[in-house]
Amino acid sequence: MSFVHPGYLWFLSLLAIPIILHLFHFRRFKRFYFPSLKYLKEQEQEKKSVKKLKRLLILCARLLAFAALIFAFAQPFFKQAALSKNGIPVTAIYVDNSLSMSTKGTEGELLSEAREIAKNIISKSSGNTRFFIVTNGFLGIERELHSKATALEVIDKIILNKSPRQMGQVLNWQHEYLNRYHREIAGISKVNSVYISDFQKSTGSLSTYKHEQTPWNEQAYIIQCLPQNSDNLFVDSVWMEYPVHKPGQSCKLNFRVKNIGKDEATDVPVSVQFDGKTRMTNLSINAGSNATSHMFFTPTNPGYIEGKVSVEDRNITFDDDFYFTNELSKEGHVVIINGEFGESSTEKVFLTEPFYTVETCTEFSFNKRLLNQADLLILNGINELPSGLISDISSFLAQGGSVFCIPGSEINLTDYTQLLKTVGLSGYNGKVTTGNQLSEISYASKFFNGMFDKQQKSLNLPLLKSVYSLRDYRQANAEVLLKLRNQLPLMLAVKQKGMFYLLNTDLSKTNGGFTANALFPSILLRSAELSLRSFPAYFTIGSAGVLEIPSNASQDEPLTLNSTSETFIPKQMISDGMVRLQLNQPELNERITEGFYTVKSSQVLGKLAFNLNRSESNTALQSEDALKFQFGQAGFSNVSIQRMQDGNSSFEFSMEKPSSFWRTFVLLALLFLLVEMAILKFWKS
Repeated sequence: MSFVHPGYLWFLSLLAIPIILHLFHFRRFKRFYFPSLKYLKEQEQEKKSVKKLKRLLILCARLLAFAALIFAFAQPFFKQAALSKNGIPVTAIYVDNSLSMSTKGTEGELLSEAREIAKNIISKSSGNTRFFIVTNGFLGIERELHSKATALEVIDKIILNKSPRQMGQVLNWQHEYLNRYHREIAGISKVNSVYISDFQKSTGSLSTYKHEQTPWNEQAYIIQCLPQNSDNLFVDSVWMEYPVHKPGQSCKLNFRVKNIGKDEATDVPVSVQFDGKTRMTNLSINAGSNATSHMFFTPTNPGYIEGKVSVEDRNITFDDDFYFTNELSKEGHVVIINGEFGESSTEKVFLTEPFYTVETCTEFSFNKRLLNQADLLILNGINELPSGLISDISSFLAQGGSVFCIPGSEINLTDYTQLLKTVGLSGYNGKVTTGNQLSEISYASKFFNGMFDKQQKSLNLPLLKSVYSLRDYRQANAEVLLKLRNQLPLMLAVKQKGMFYLLNTDLSKTNGGFTANALFPSILLRSAELSLRSFPAYFTIGSAGVLEIPSNASQDEPLTLNSTSETFIPKQMISDGMVRLQLNQPELNERITEGFYTVKSSQVLGKLAFNLNRSESNTALQSEDALKFQFGQAGFSNVSIQRMQDGNSSFEFSMEKPSSFWRTFVLLALLFLLVEMAILKFWKS
């Protein structure tokens, strides 16, 4: 038998006091003999023996009652026989400090309640226990075992963390360190793993973790913190009708607000700040649903514009603001690679628009550096594609650039098959000379949005003498924009990191004079407009990835991220004329906050908007049965689950002992007191 508070056992020494009192309570009697009272003496002797027995029973009852109370306060428990391994006992405590733990509980926010529970566990642990404190930070300074005193200090310093973690990641991180500690530093005899979290469905996955046989005995304790109210309103996403705009062009700003709750939210105030203007609207959102709305703005000054959409929600507030940026381009850059018989009308389309700068070359004089600042690359009537050019086109698409391909009149099918395979298309079969009249325009496509006043059923387009037949285009991730009567695509688009537009006919006048039709310059200008490159509208902290920025080869000064209060130098490398900024470094994620950052070198290159992760905005929690099932599937055989519903002050947590064992001694103490009272009342001398 072991005790949680063995120091209380010293009070057993106080049992000597009633024993001493009992011994000195009896006085010696002098004997007086009366010959005539022989039978009375025998009766008196018999009464003394009964009284002595009665007093002894009362003394024993009192001693047992007092001893039972002392044992109850010491909280005894039986250790399992398997726990006698050599090594140190470890209590591993995971305190979920993700943003969902900022929700209000019964006695404050859930993180505050979780800290108090962790401190209570540490305070009640035995003196030789070491503590491993884990949070969502996964910081290097967390990878150590603590004494009771330092563990309490670590718990007090836990604050909210912006990066949500899947429970499987937490378990992998924890067990990796404990295995290494056991193997390289000191043996571990037992691990009590305590997981304190709200256990949301969105972050409670254990799919990445499989519990393996450990060299120590392990018991898992799950403490689920329950919020008072899990309803939540939050801005889910923001997007522009077109990601890049020209000055003076109307911008349609779309946003979506979600209602995670059981009741309909009516007249929810939503404010939108953009281009220095603030507008308000109200939304009504059904329970467990979302509502989408939009506003129009017409900014005039080129450059990056900061924007923010906010919703009013008094319950959960970390996801009420959504930050984004949008660029008004000063100009567009177009590079045209002309084949031997490339049509000059292609270049003329852009020369009529002062917004665009145009550079031209041939397939033999092409230099990859031309693409460093380009938004759109046009292949104009090339018959044979050098392999180096195909490789450069593939890299340009991967970096976010867009390509408009117009084949020549006598193309090399092998070259074009190699090019088309880089975007997921099969290649050309050859030419088709019948049914080559335009019959259908994909008016519903984003590409044609706003280009036509109304949909036209009869299209006035010259008959094309020949078009190239594309193999298996329906199986590719391609959108058909223009279709012929013979059901072949005249023009299609393939989404890469940039866009790949393919016109399946040459532009020679002998082939039908497509360039003379108003549709030709319209599709060229629209493709250039949709190809204007800018930074993404927003990033999510913790999953931002890599940002690629065109670079000058002579640039030696590193790029920096600058907010109003801090400056960071993210990890970066230069290759293929691009600077790649690593925006998902652990150190950067810890320091960066939601809001706006300027990208600078010797000059300002653009602006970025960062938002907190929305994965925990869906506040649905796992049930007790779901937790048992998940941990059981992961390989845990011994799991205890408790739910903290009424705050940490009334929460009782038991570890290493049956919760009712000390109560048994309280009941025994009451029983012995009742026995004493019964003897005093019913045993008449």
